[in-house]
Parts: sequence; structure tokens; C-alpha cells
Amino acid sequence: MPRYQVTAGGKEFDVELEYRSDKYFITVNGRRVEVVSHKLGETRSLLFIDNQSYEVDIRTAAENGGKNVFMMGLEIPAAVENYHLAQIRKTAGMSAVAVVESIFKAPMPGMVLQVKVAPGEKVVKGQPLLVIEAMKMENIIKAKGPATIKMVHVKKGVSVERGDKLLEFE
Repeated sequence: MPRYQVTAGGKEFDVELEYRSDKYFITVNGRRVEVVSHKLGETRSLLFIDNQSYEVDIRTAAENGGKNVFMMGLEIPAAVENYHLAQIRKTAGMSAVAVVESIFKAPMPGMVLQVKVAPGEKVVKGQPLLVIEAMKMENIIKAKGPATIKMVHVKKGVSVERGDKLLEFE
């Protein structure tokens, strides 16, 4: 069974995958779930997990080779590595290097409802930066880590498309 270490949202997960009878059985930190997957496109899938459906879009992050998972109106950066190699890396005292992006782009199309930061402002991990309405849901975009706002490229009431520049960090 393939085993991976997945890092997402600052947390590490031990993930084992098993595929049989058109289903995946995934064990995450010891908890086993059954997942049925239906491909919707090149990077998009519809997943059925514990009788709940989730539309997921997983793309390779060009900057660091990690993955960007788009799910439930959120963009979740994730790193996936072979579990055993991750353990060797840790034993050797090496750490996975987090790449801080200097430009934050829109994870989805929508309307900017609020801009909560200004140039020169220092932000901390988890601090709200923007609120974007997409598919009639308000999505709070939060800081991934400590940074200083260099430039705000949008203002309240502006429509944005996925990939549009929203903020620049120093």
C-alpha cells in the first residue's frame, strides 16, 4: 500500500492508500475512510467520503512543486512526499522548506466584498486579508504566514477572475 506524508495547513498527516473494487480506502492518521471518486476534468474530481460529496480541484503549484487543493471555496496548499523519505529527512535534521509567495492570486472568480489590509501593514498567519463572494458564499481569504503587505491590487466591489493578482507581499 502506498504511504505518504501530507503537509497541509501547517499539519502533517500520515496517509495510506488502497484501491480495490472501484473504491479507494484511505487511512489518515489511523482513521480509515472509503472514498469513491468520479473524474470531472483533468484536475477536478467529485469525491464521496462518508456519504458526503466534495468537488475537488488539485493542481501542481509551479513555485514549489507542491499541490494546491481547491475545495469548499478554499485554496489549501499541500506538500506530498513518500512517507519513508519524509522520515529519513526528519531523522537527518532536514526540514521541508516552505516557499512564501510574494504575489497572492485569486483562487476563484468572484466579487471582492471587503479588503481588510493596506500597504505597509504587517499581518500574521490566519489574519483575514480579503472577503470574496463566490457562488453566493462569502470566502474569507487569510494570511498563510507572517508578512508585510506591499501592494493591494483590488478594491471593494471589483470582480476578479481566478488567477488575478490580489495582493503583493514584501
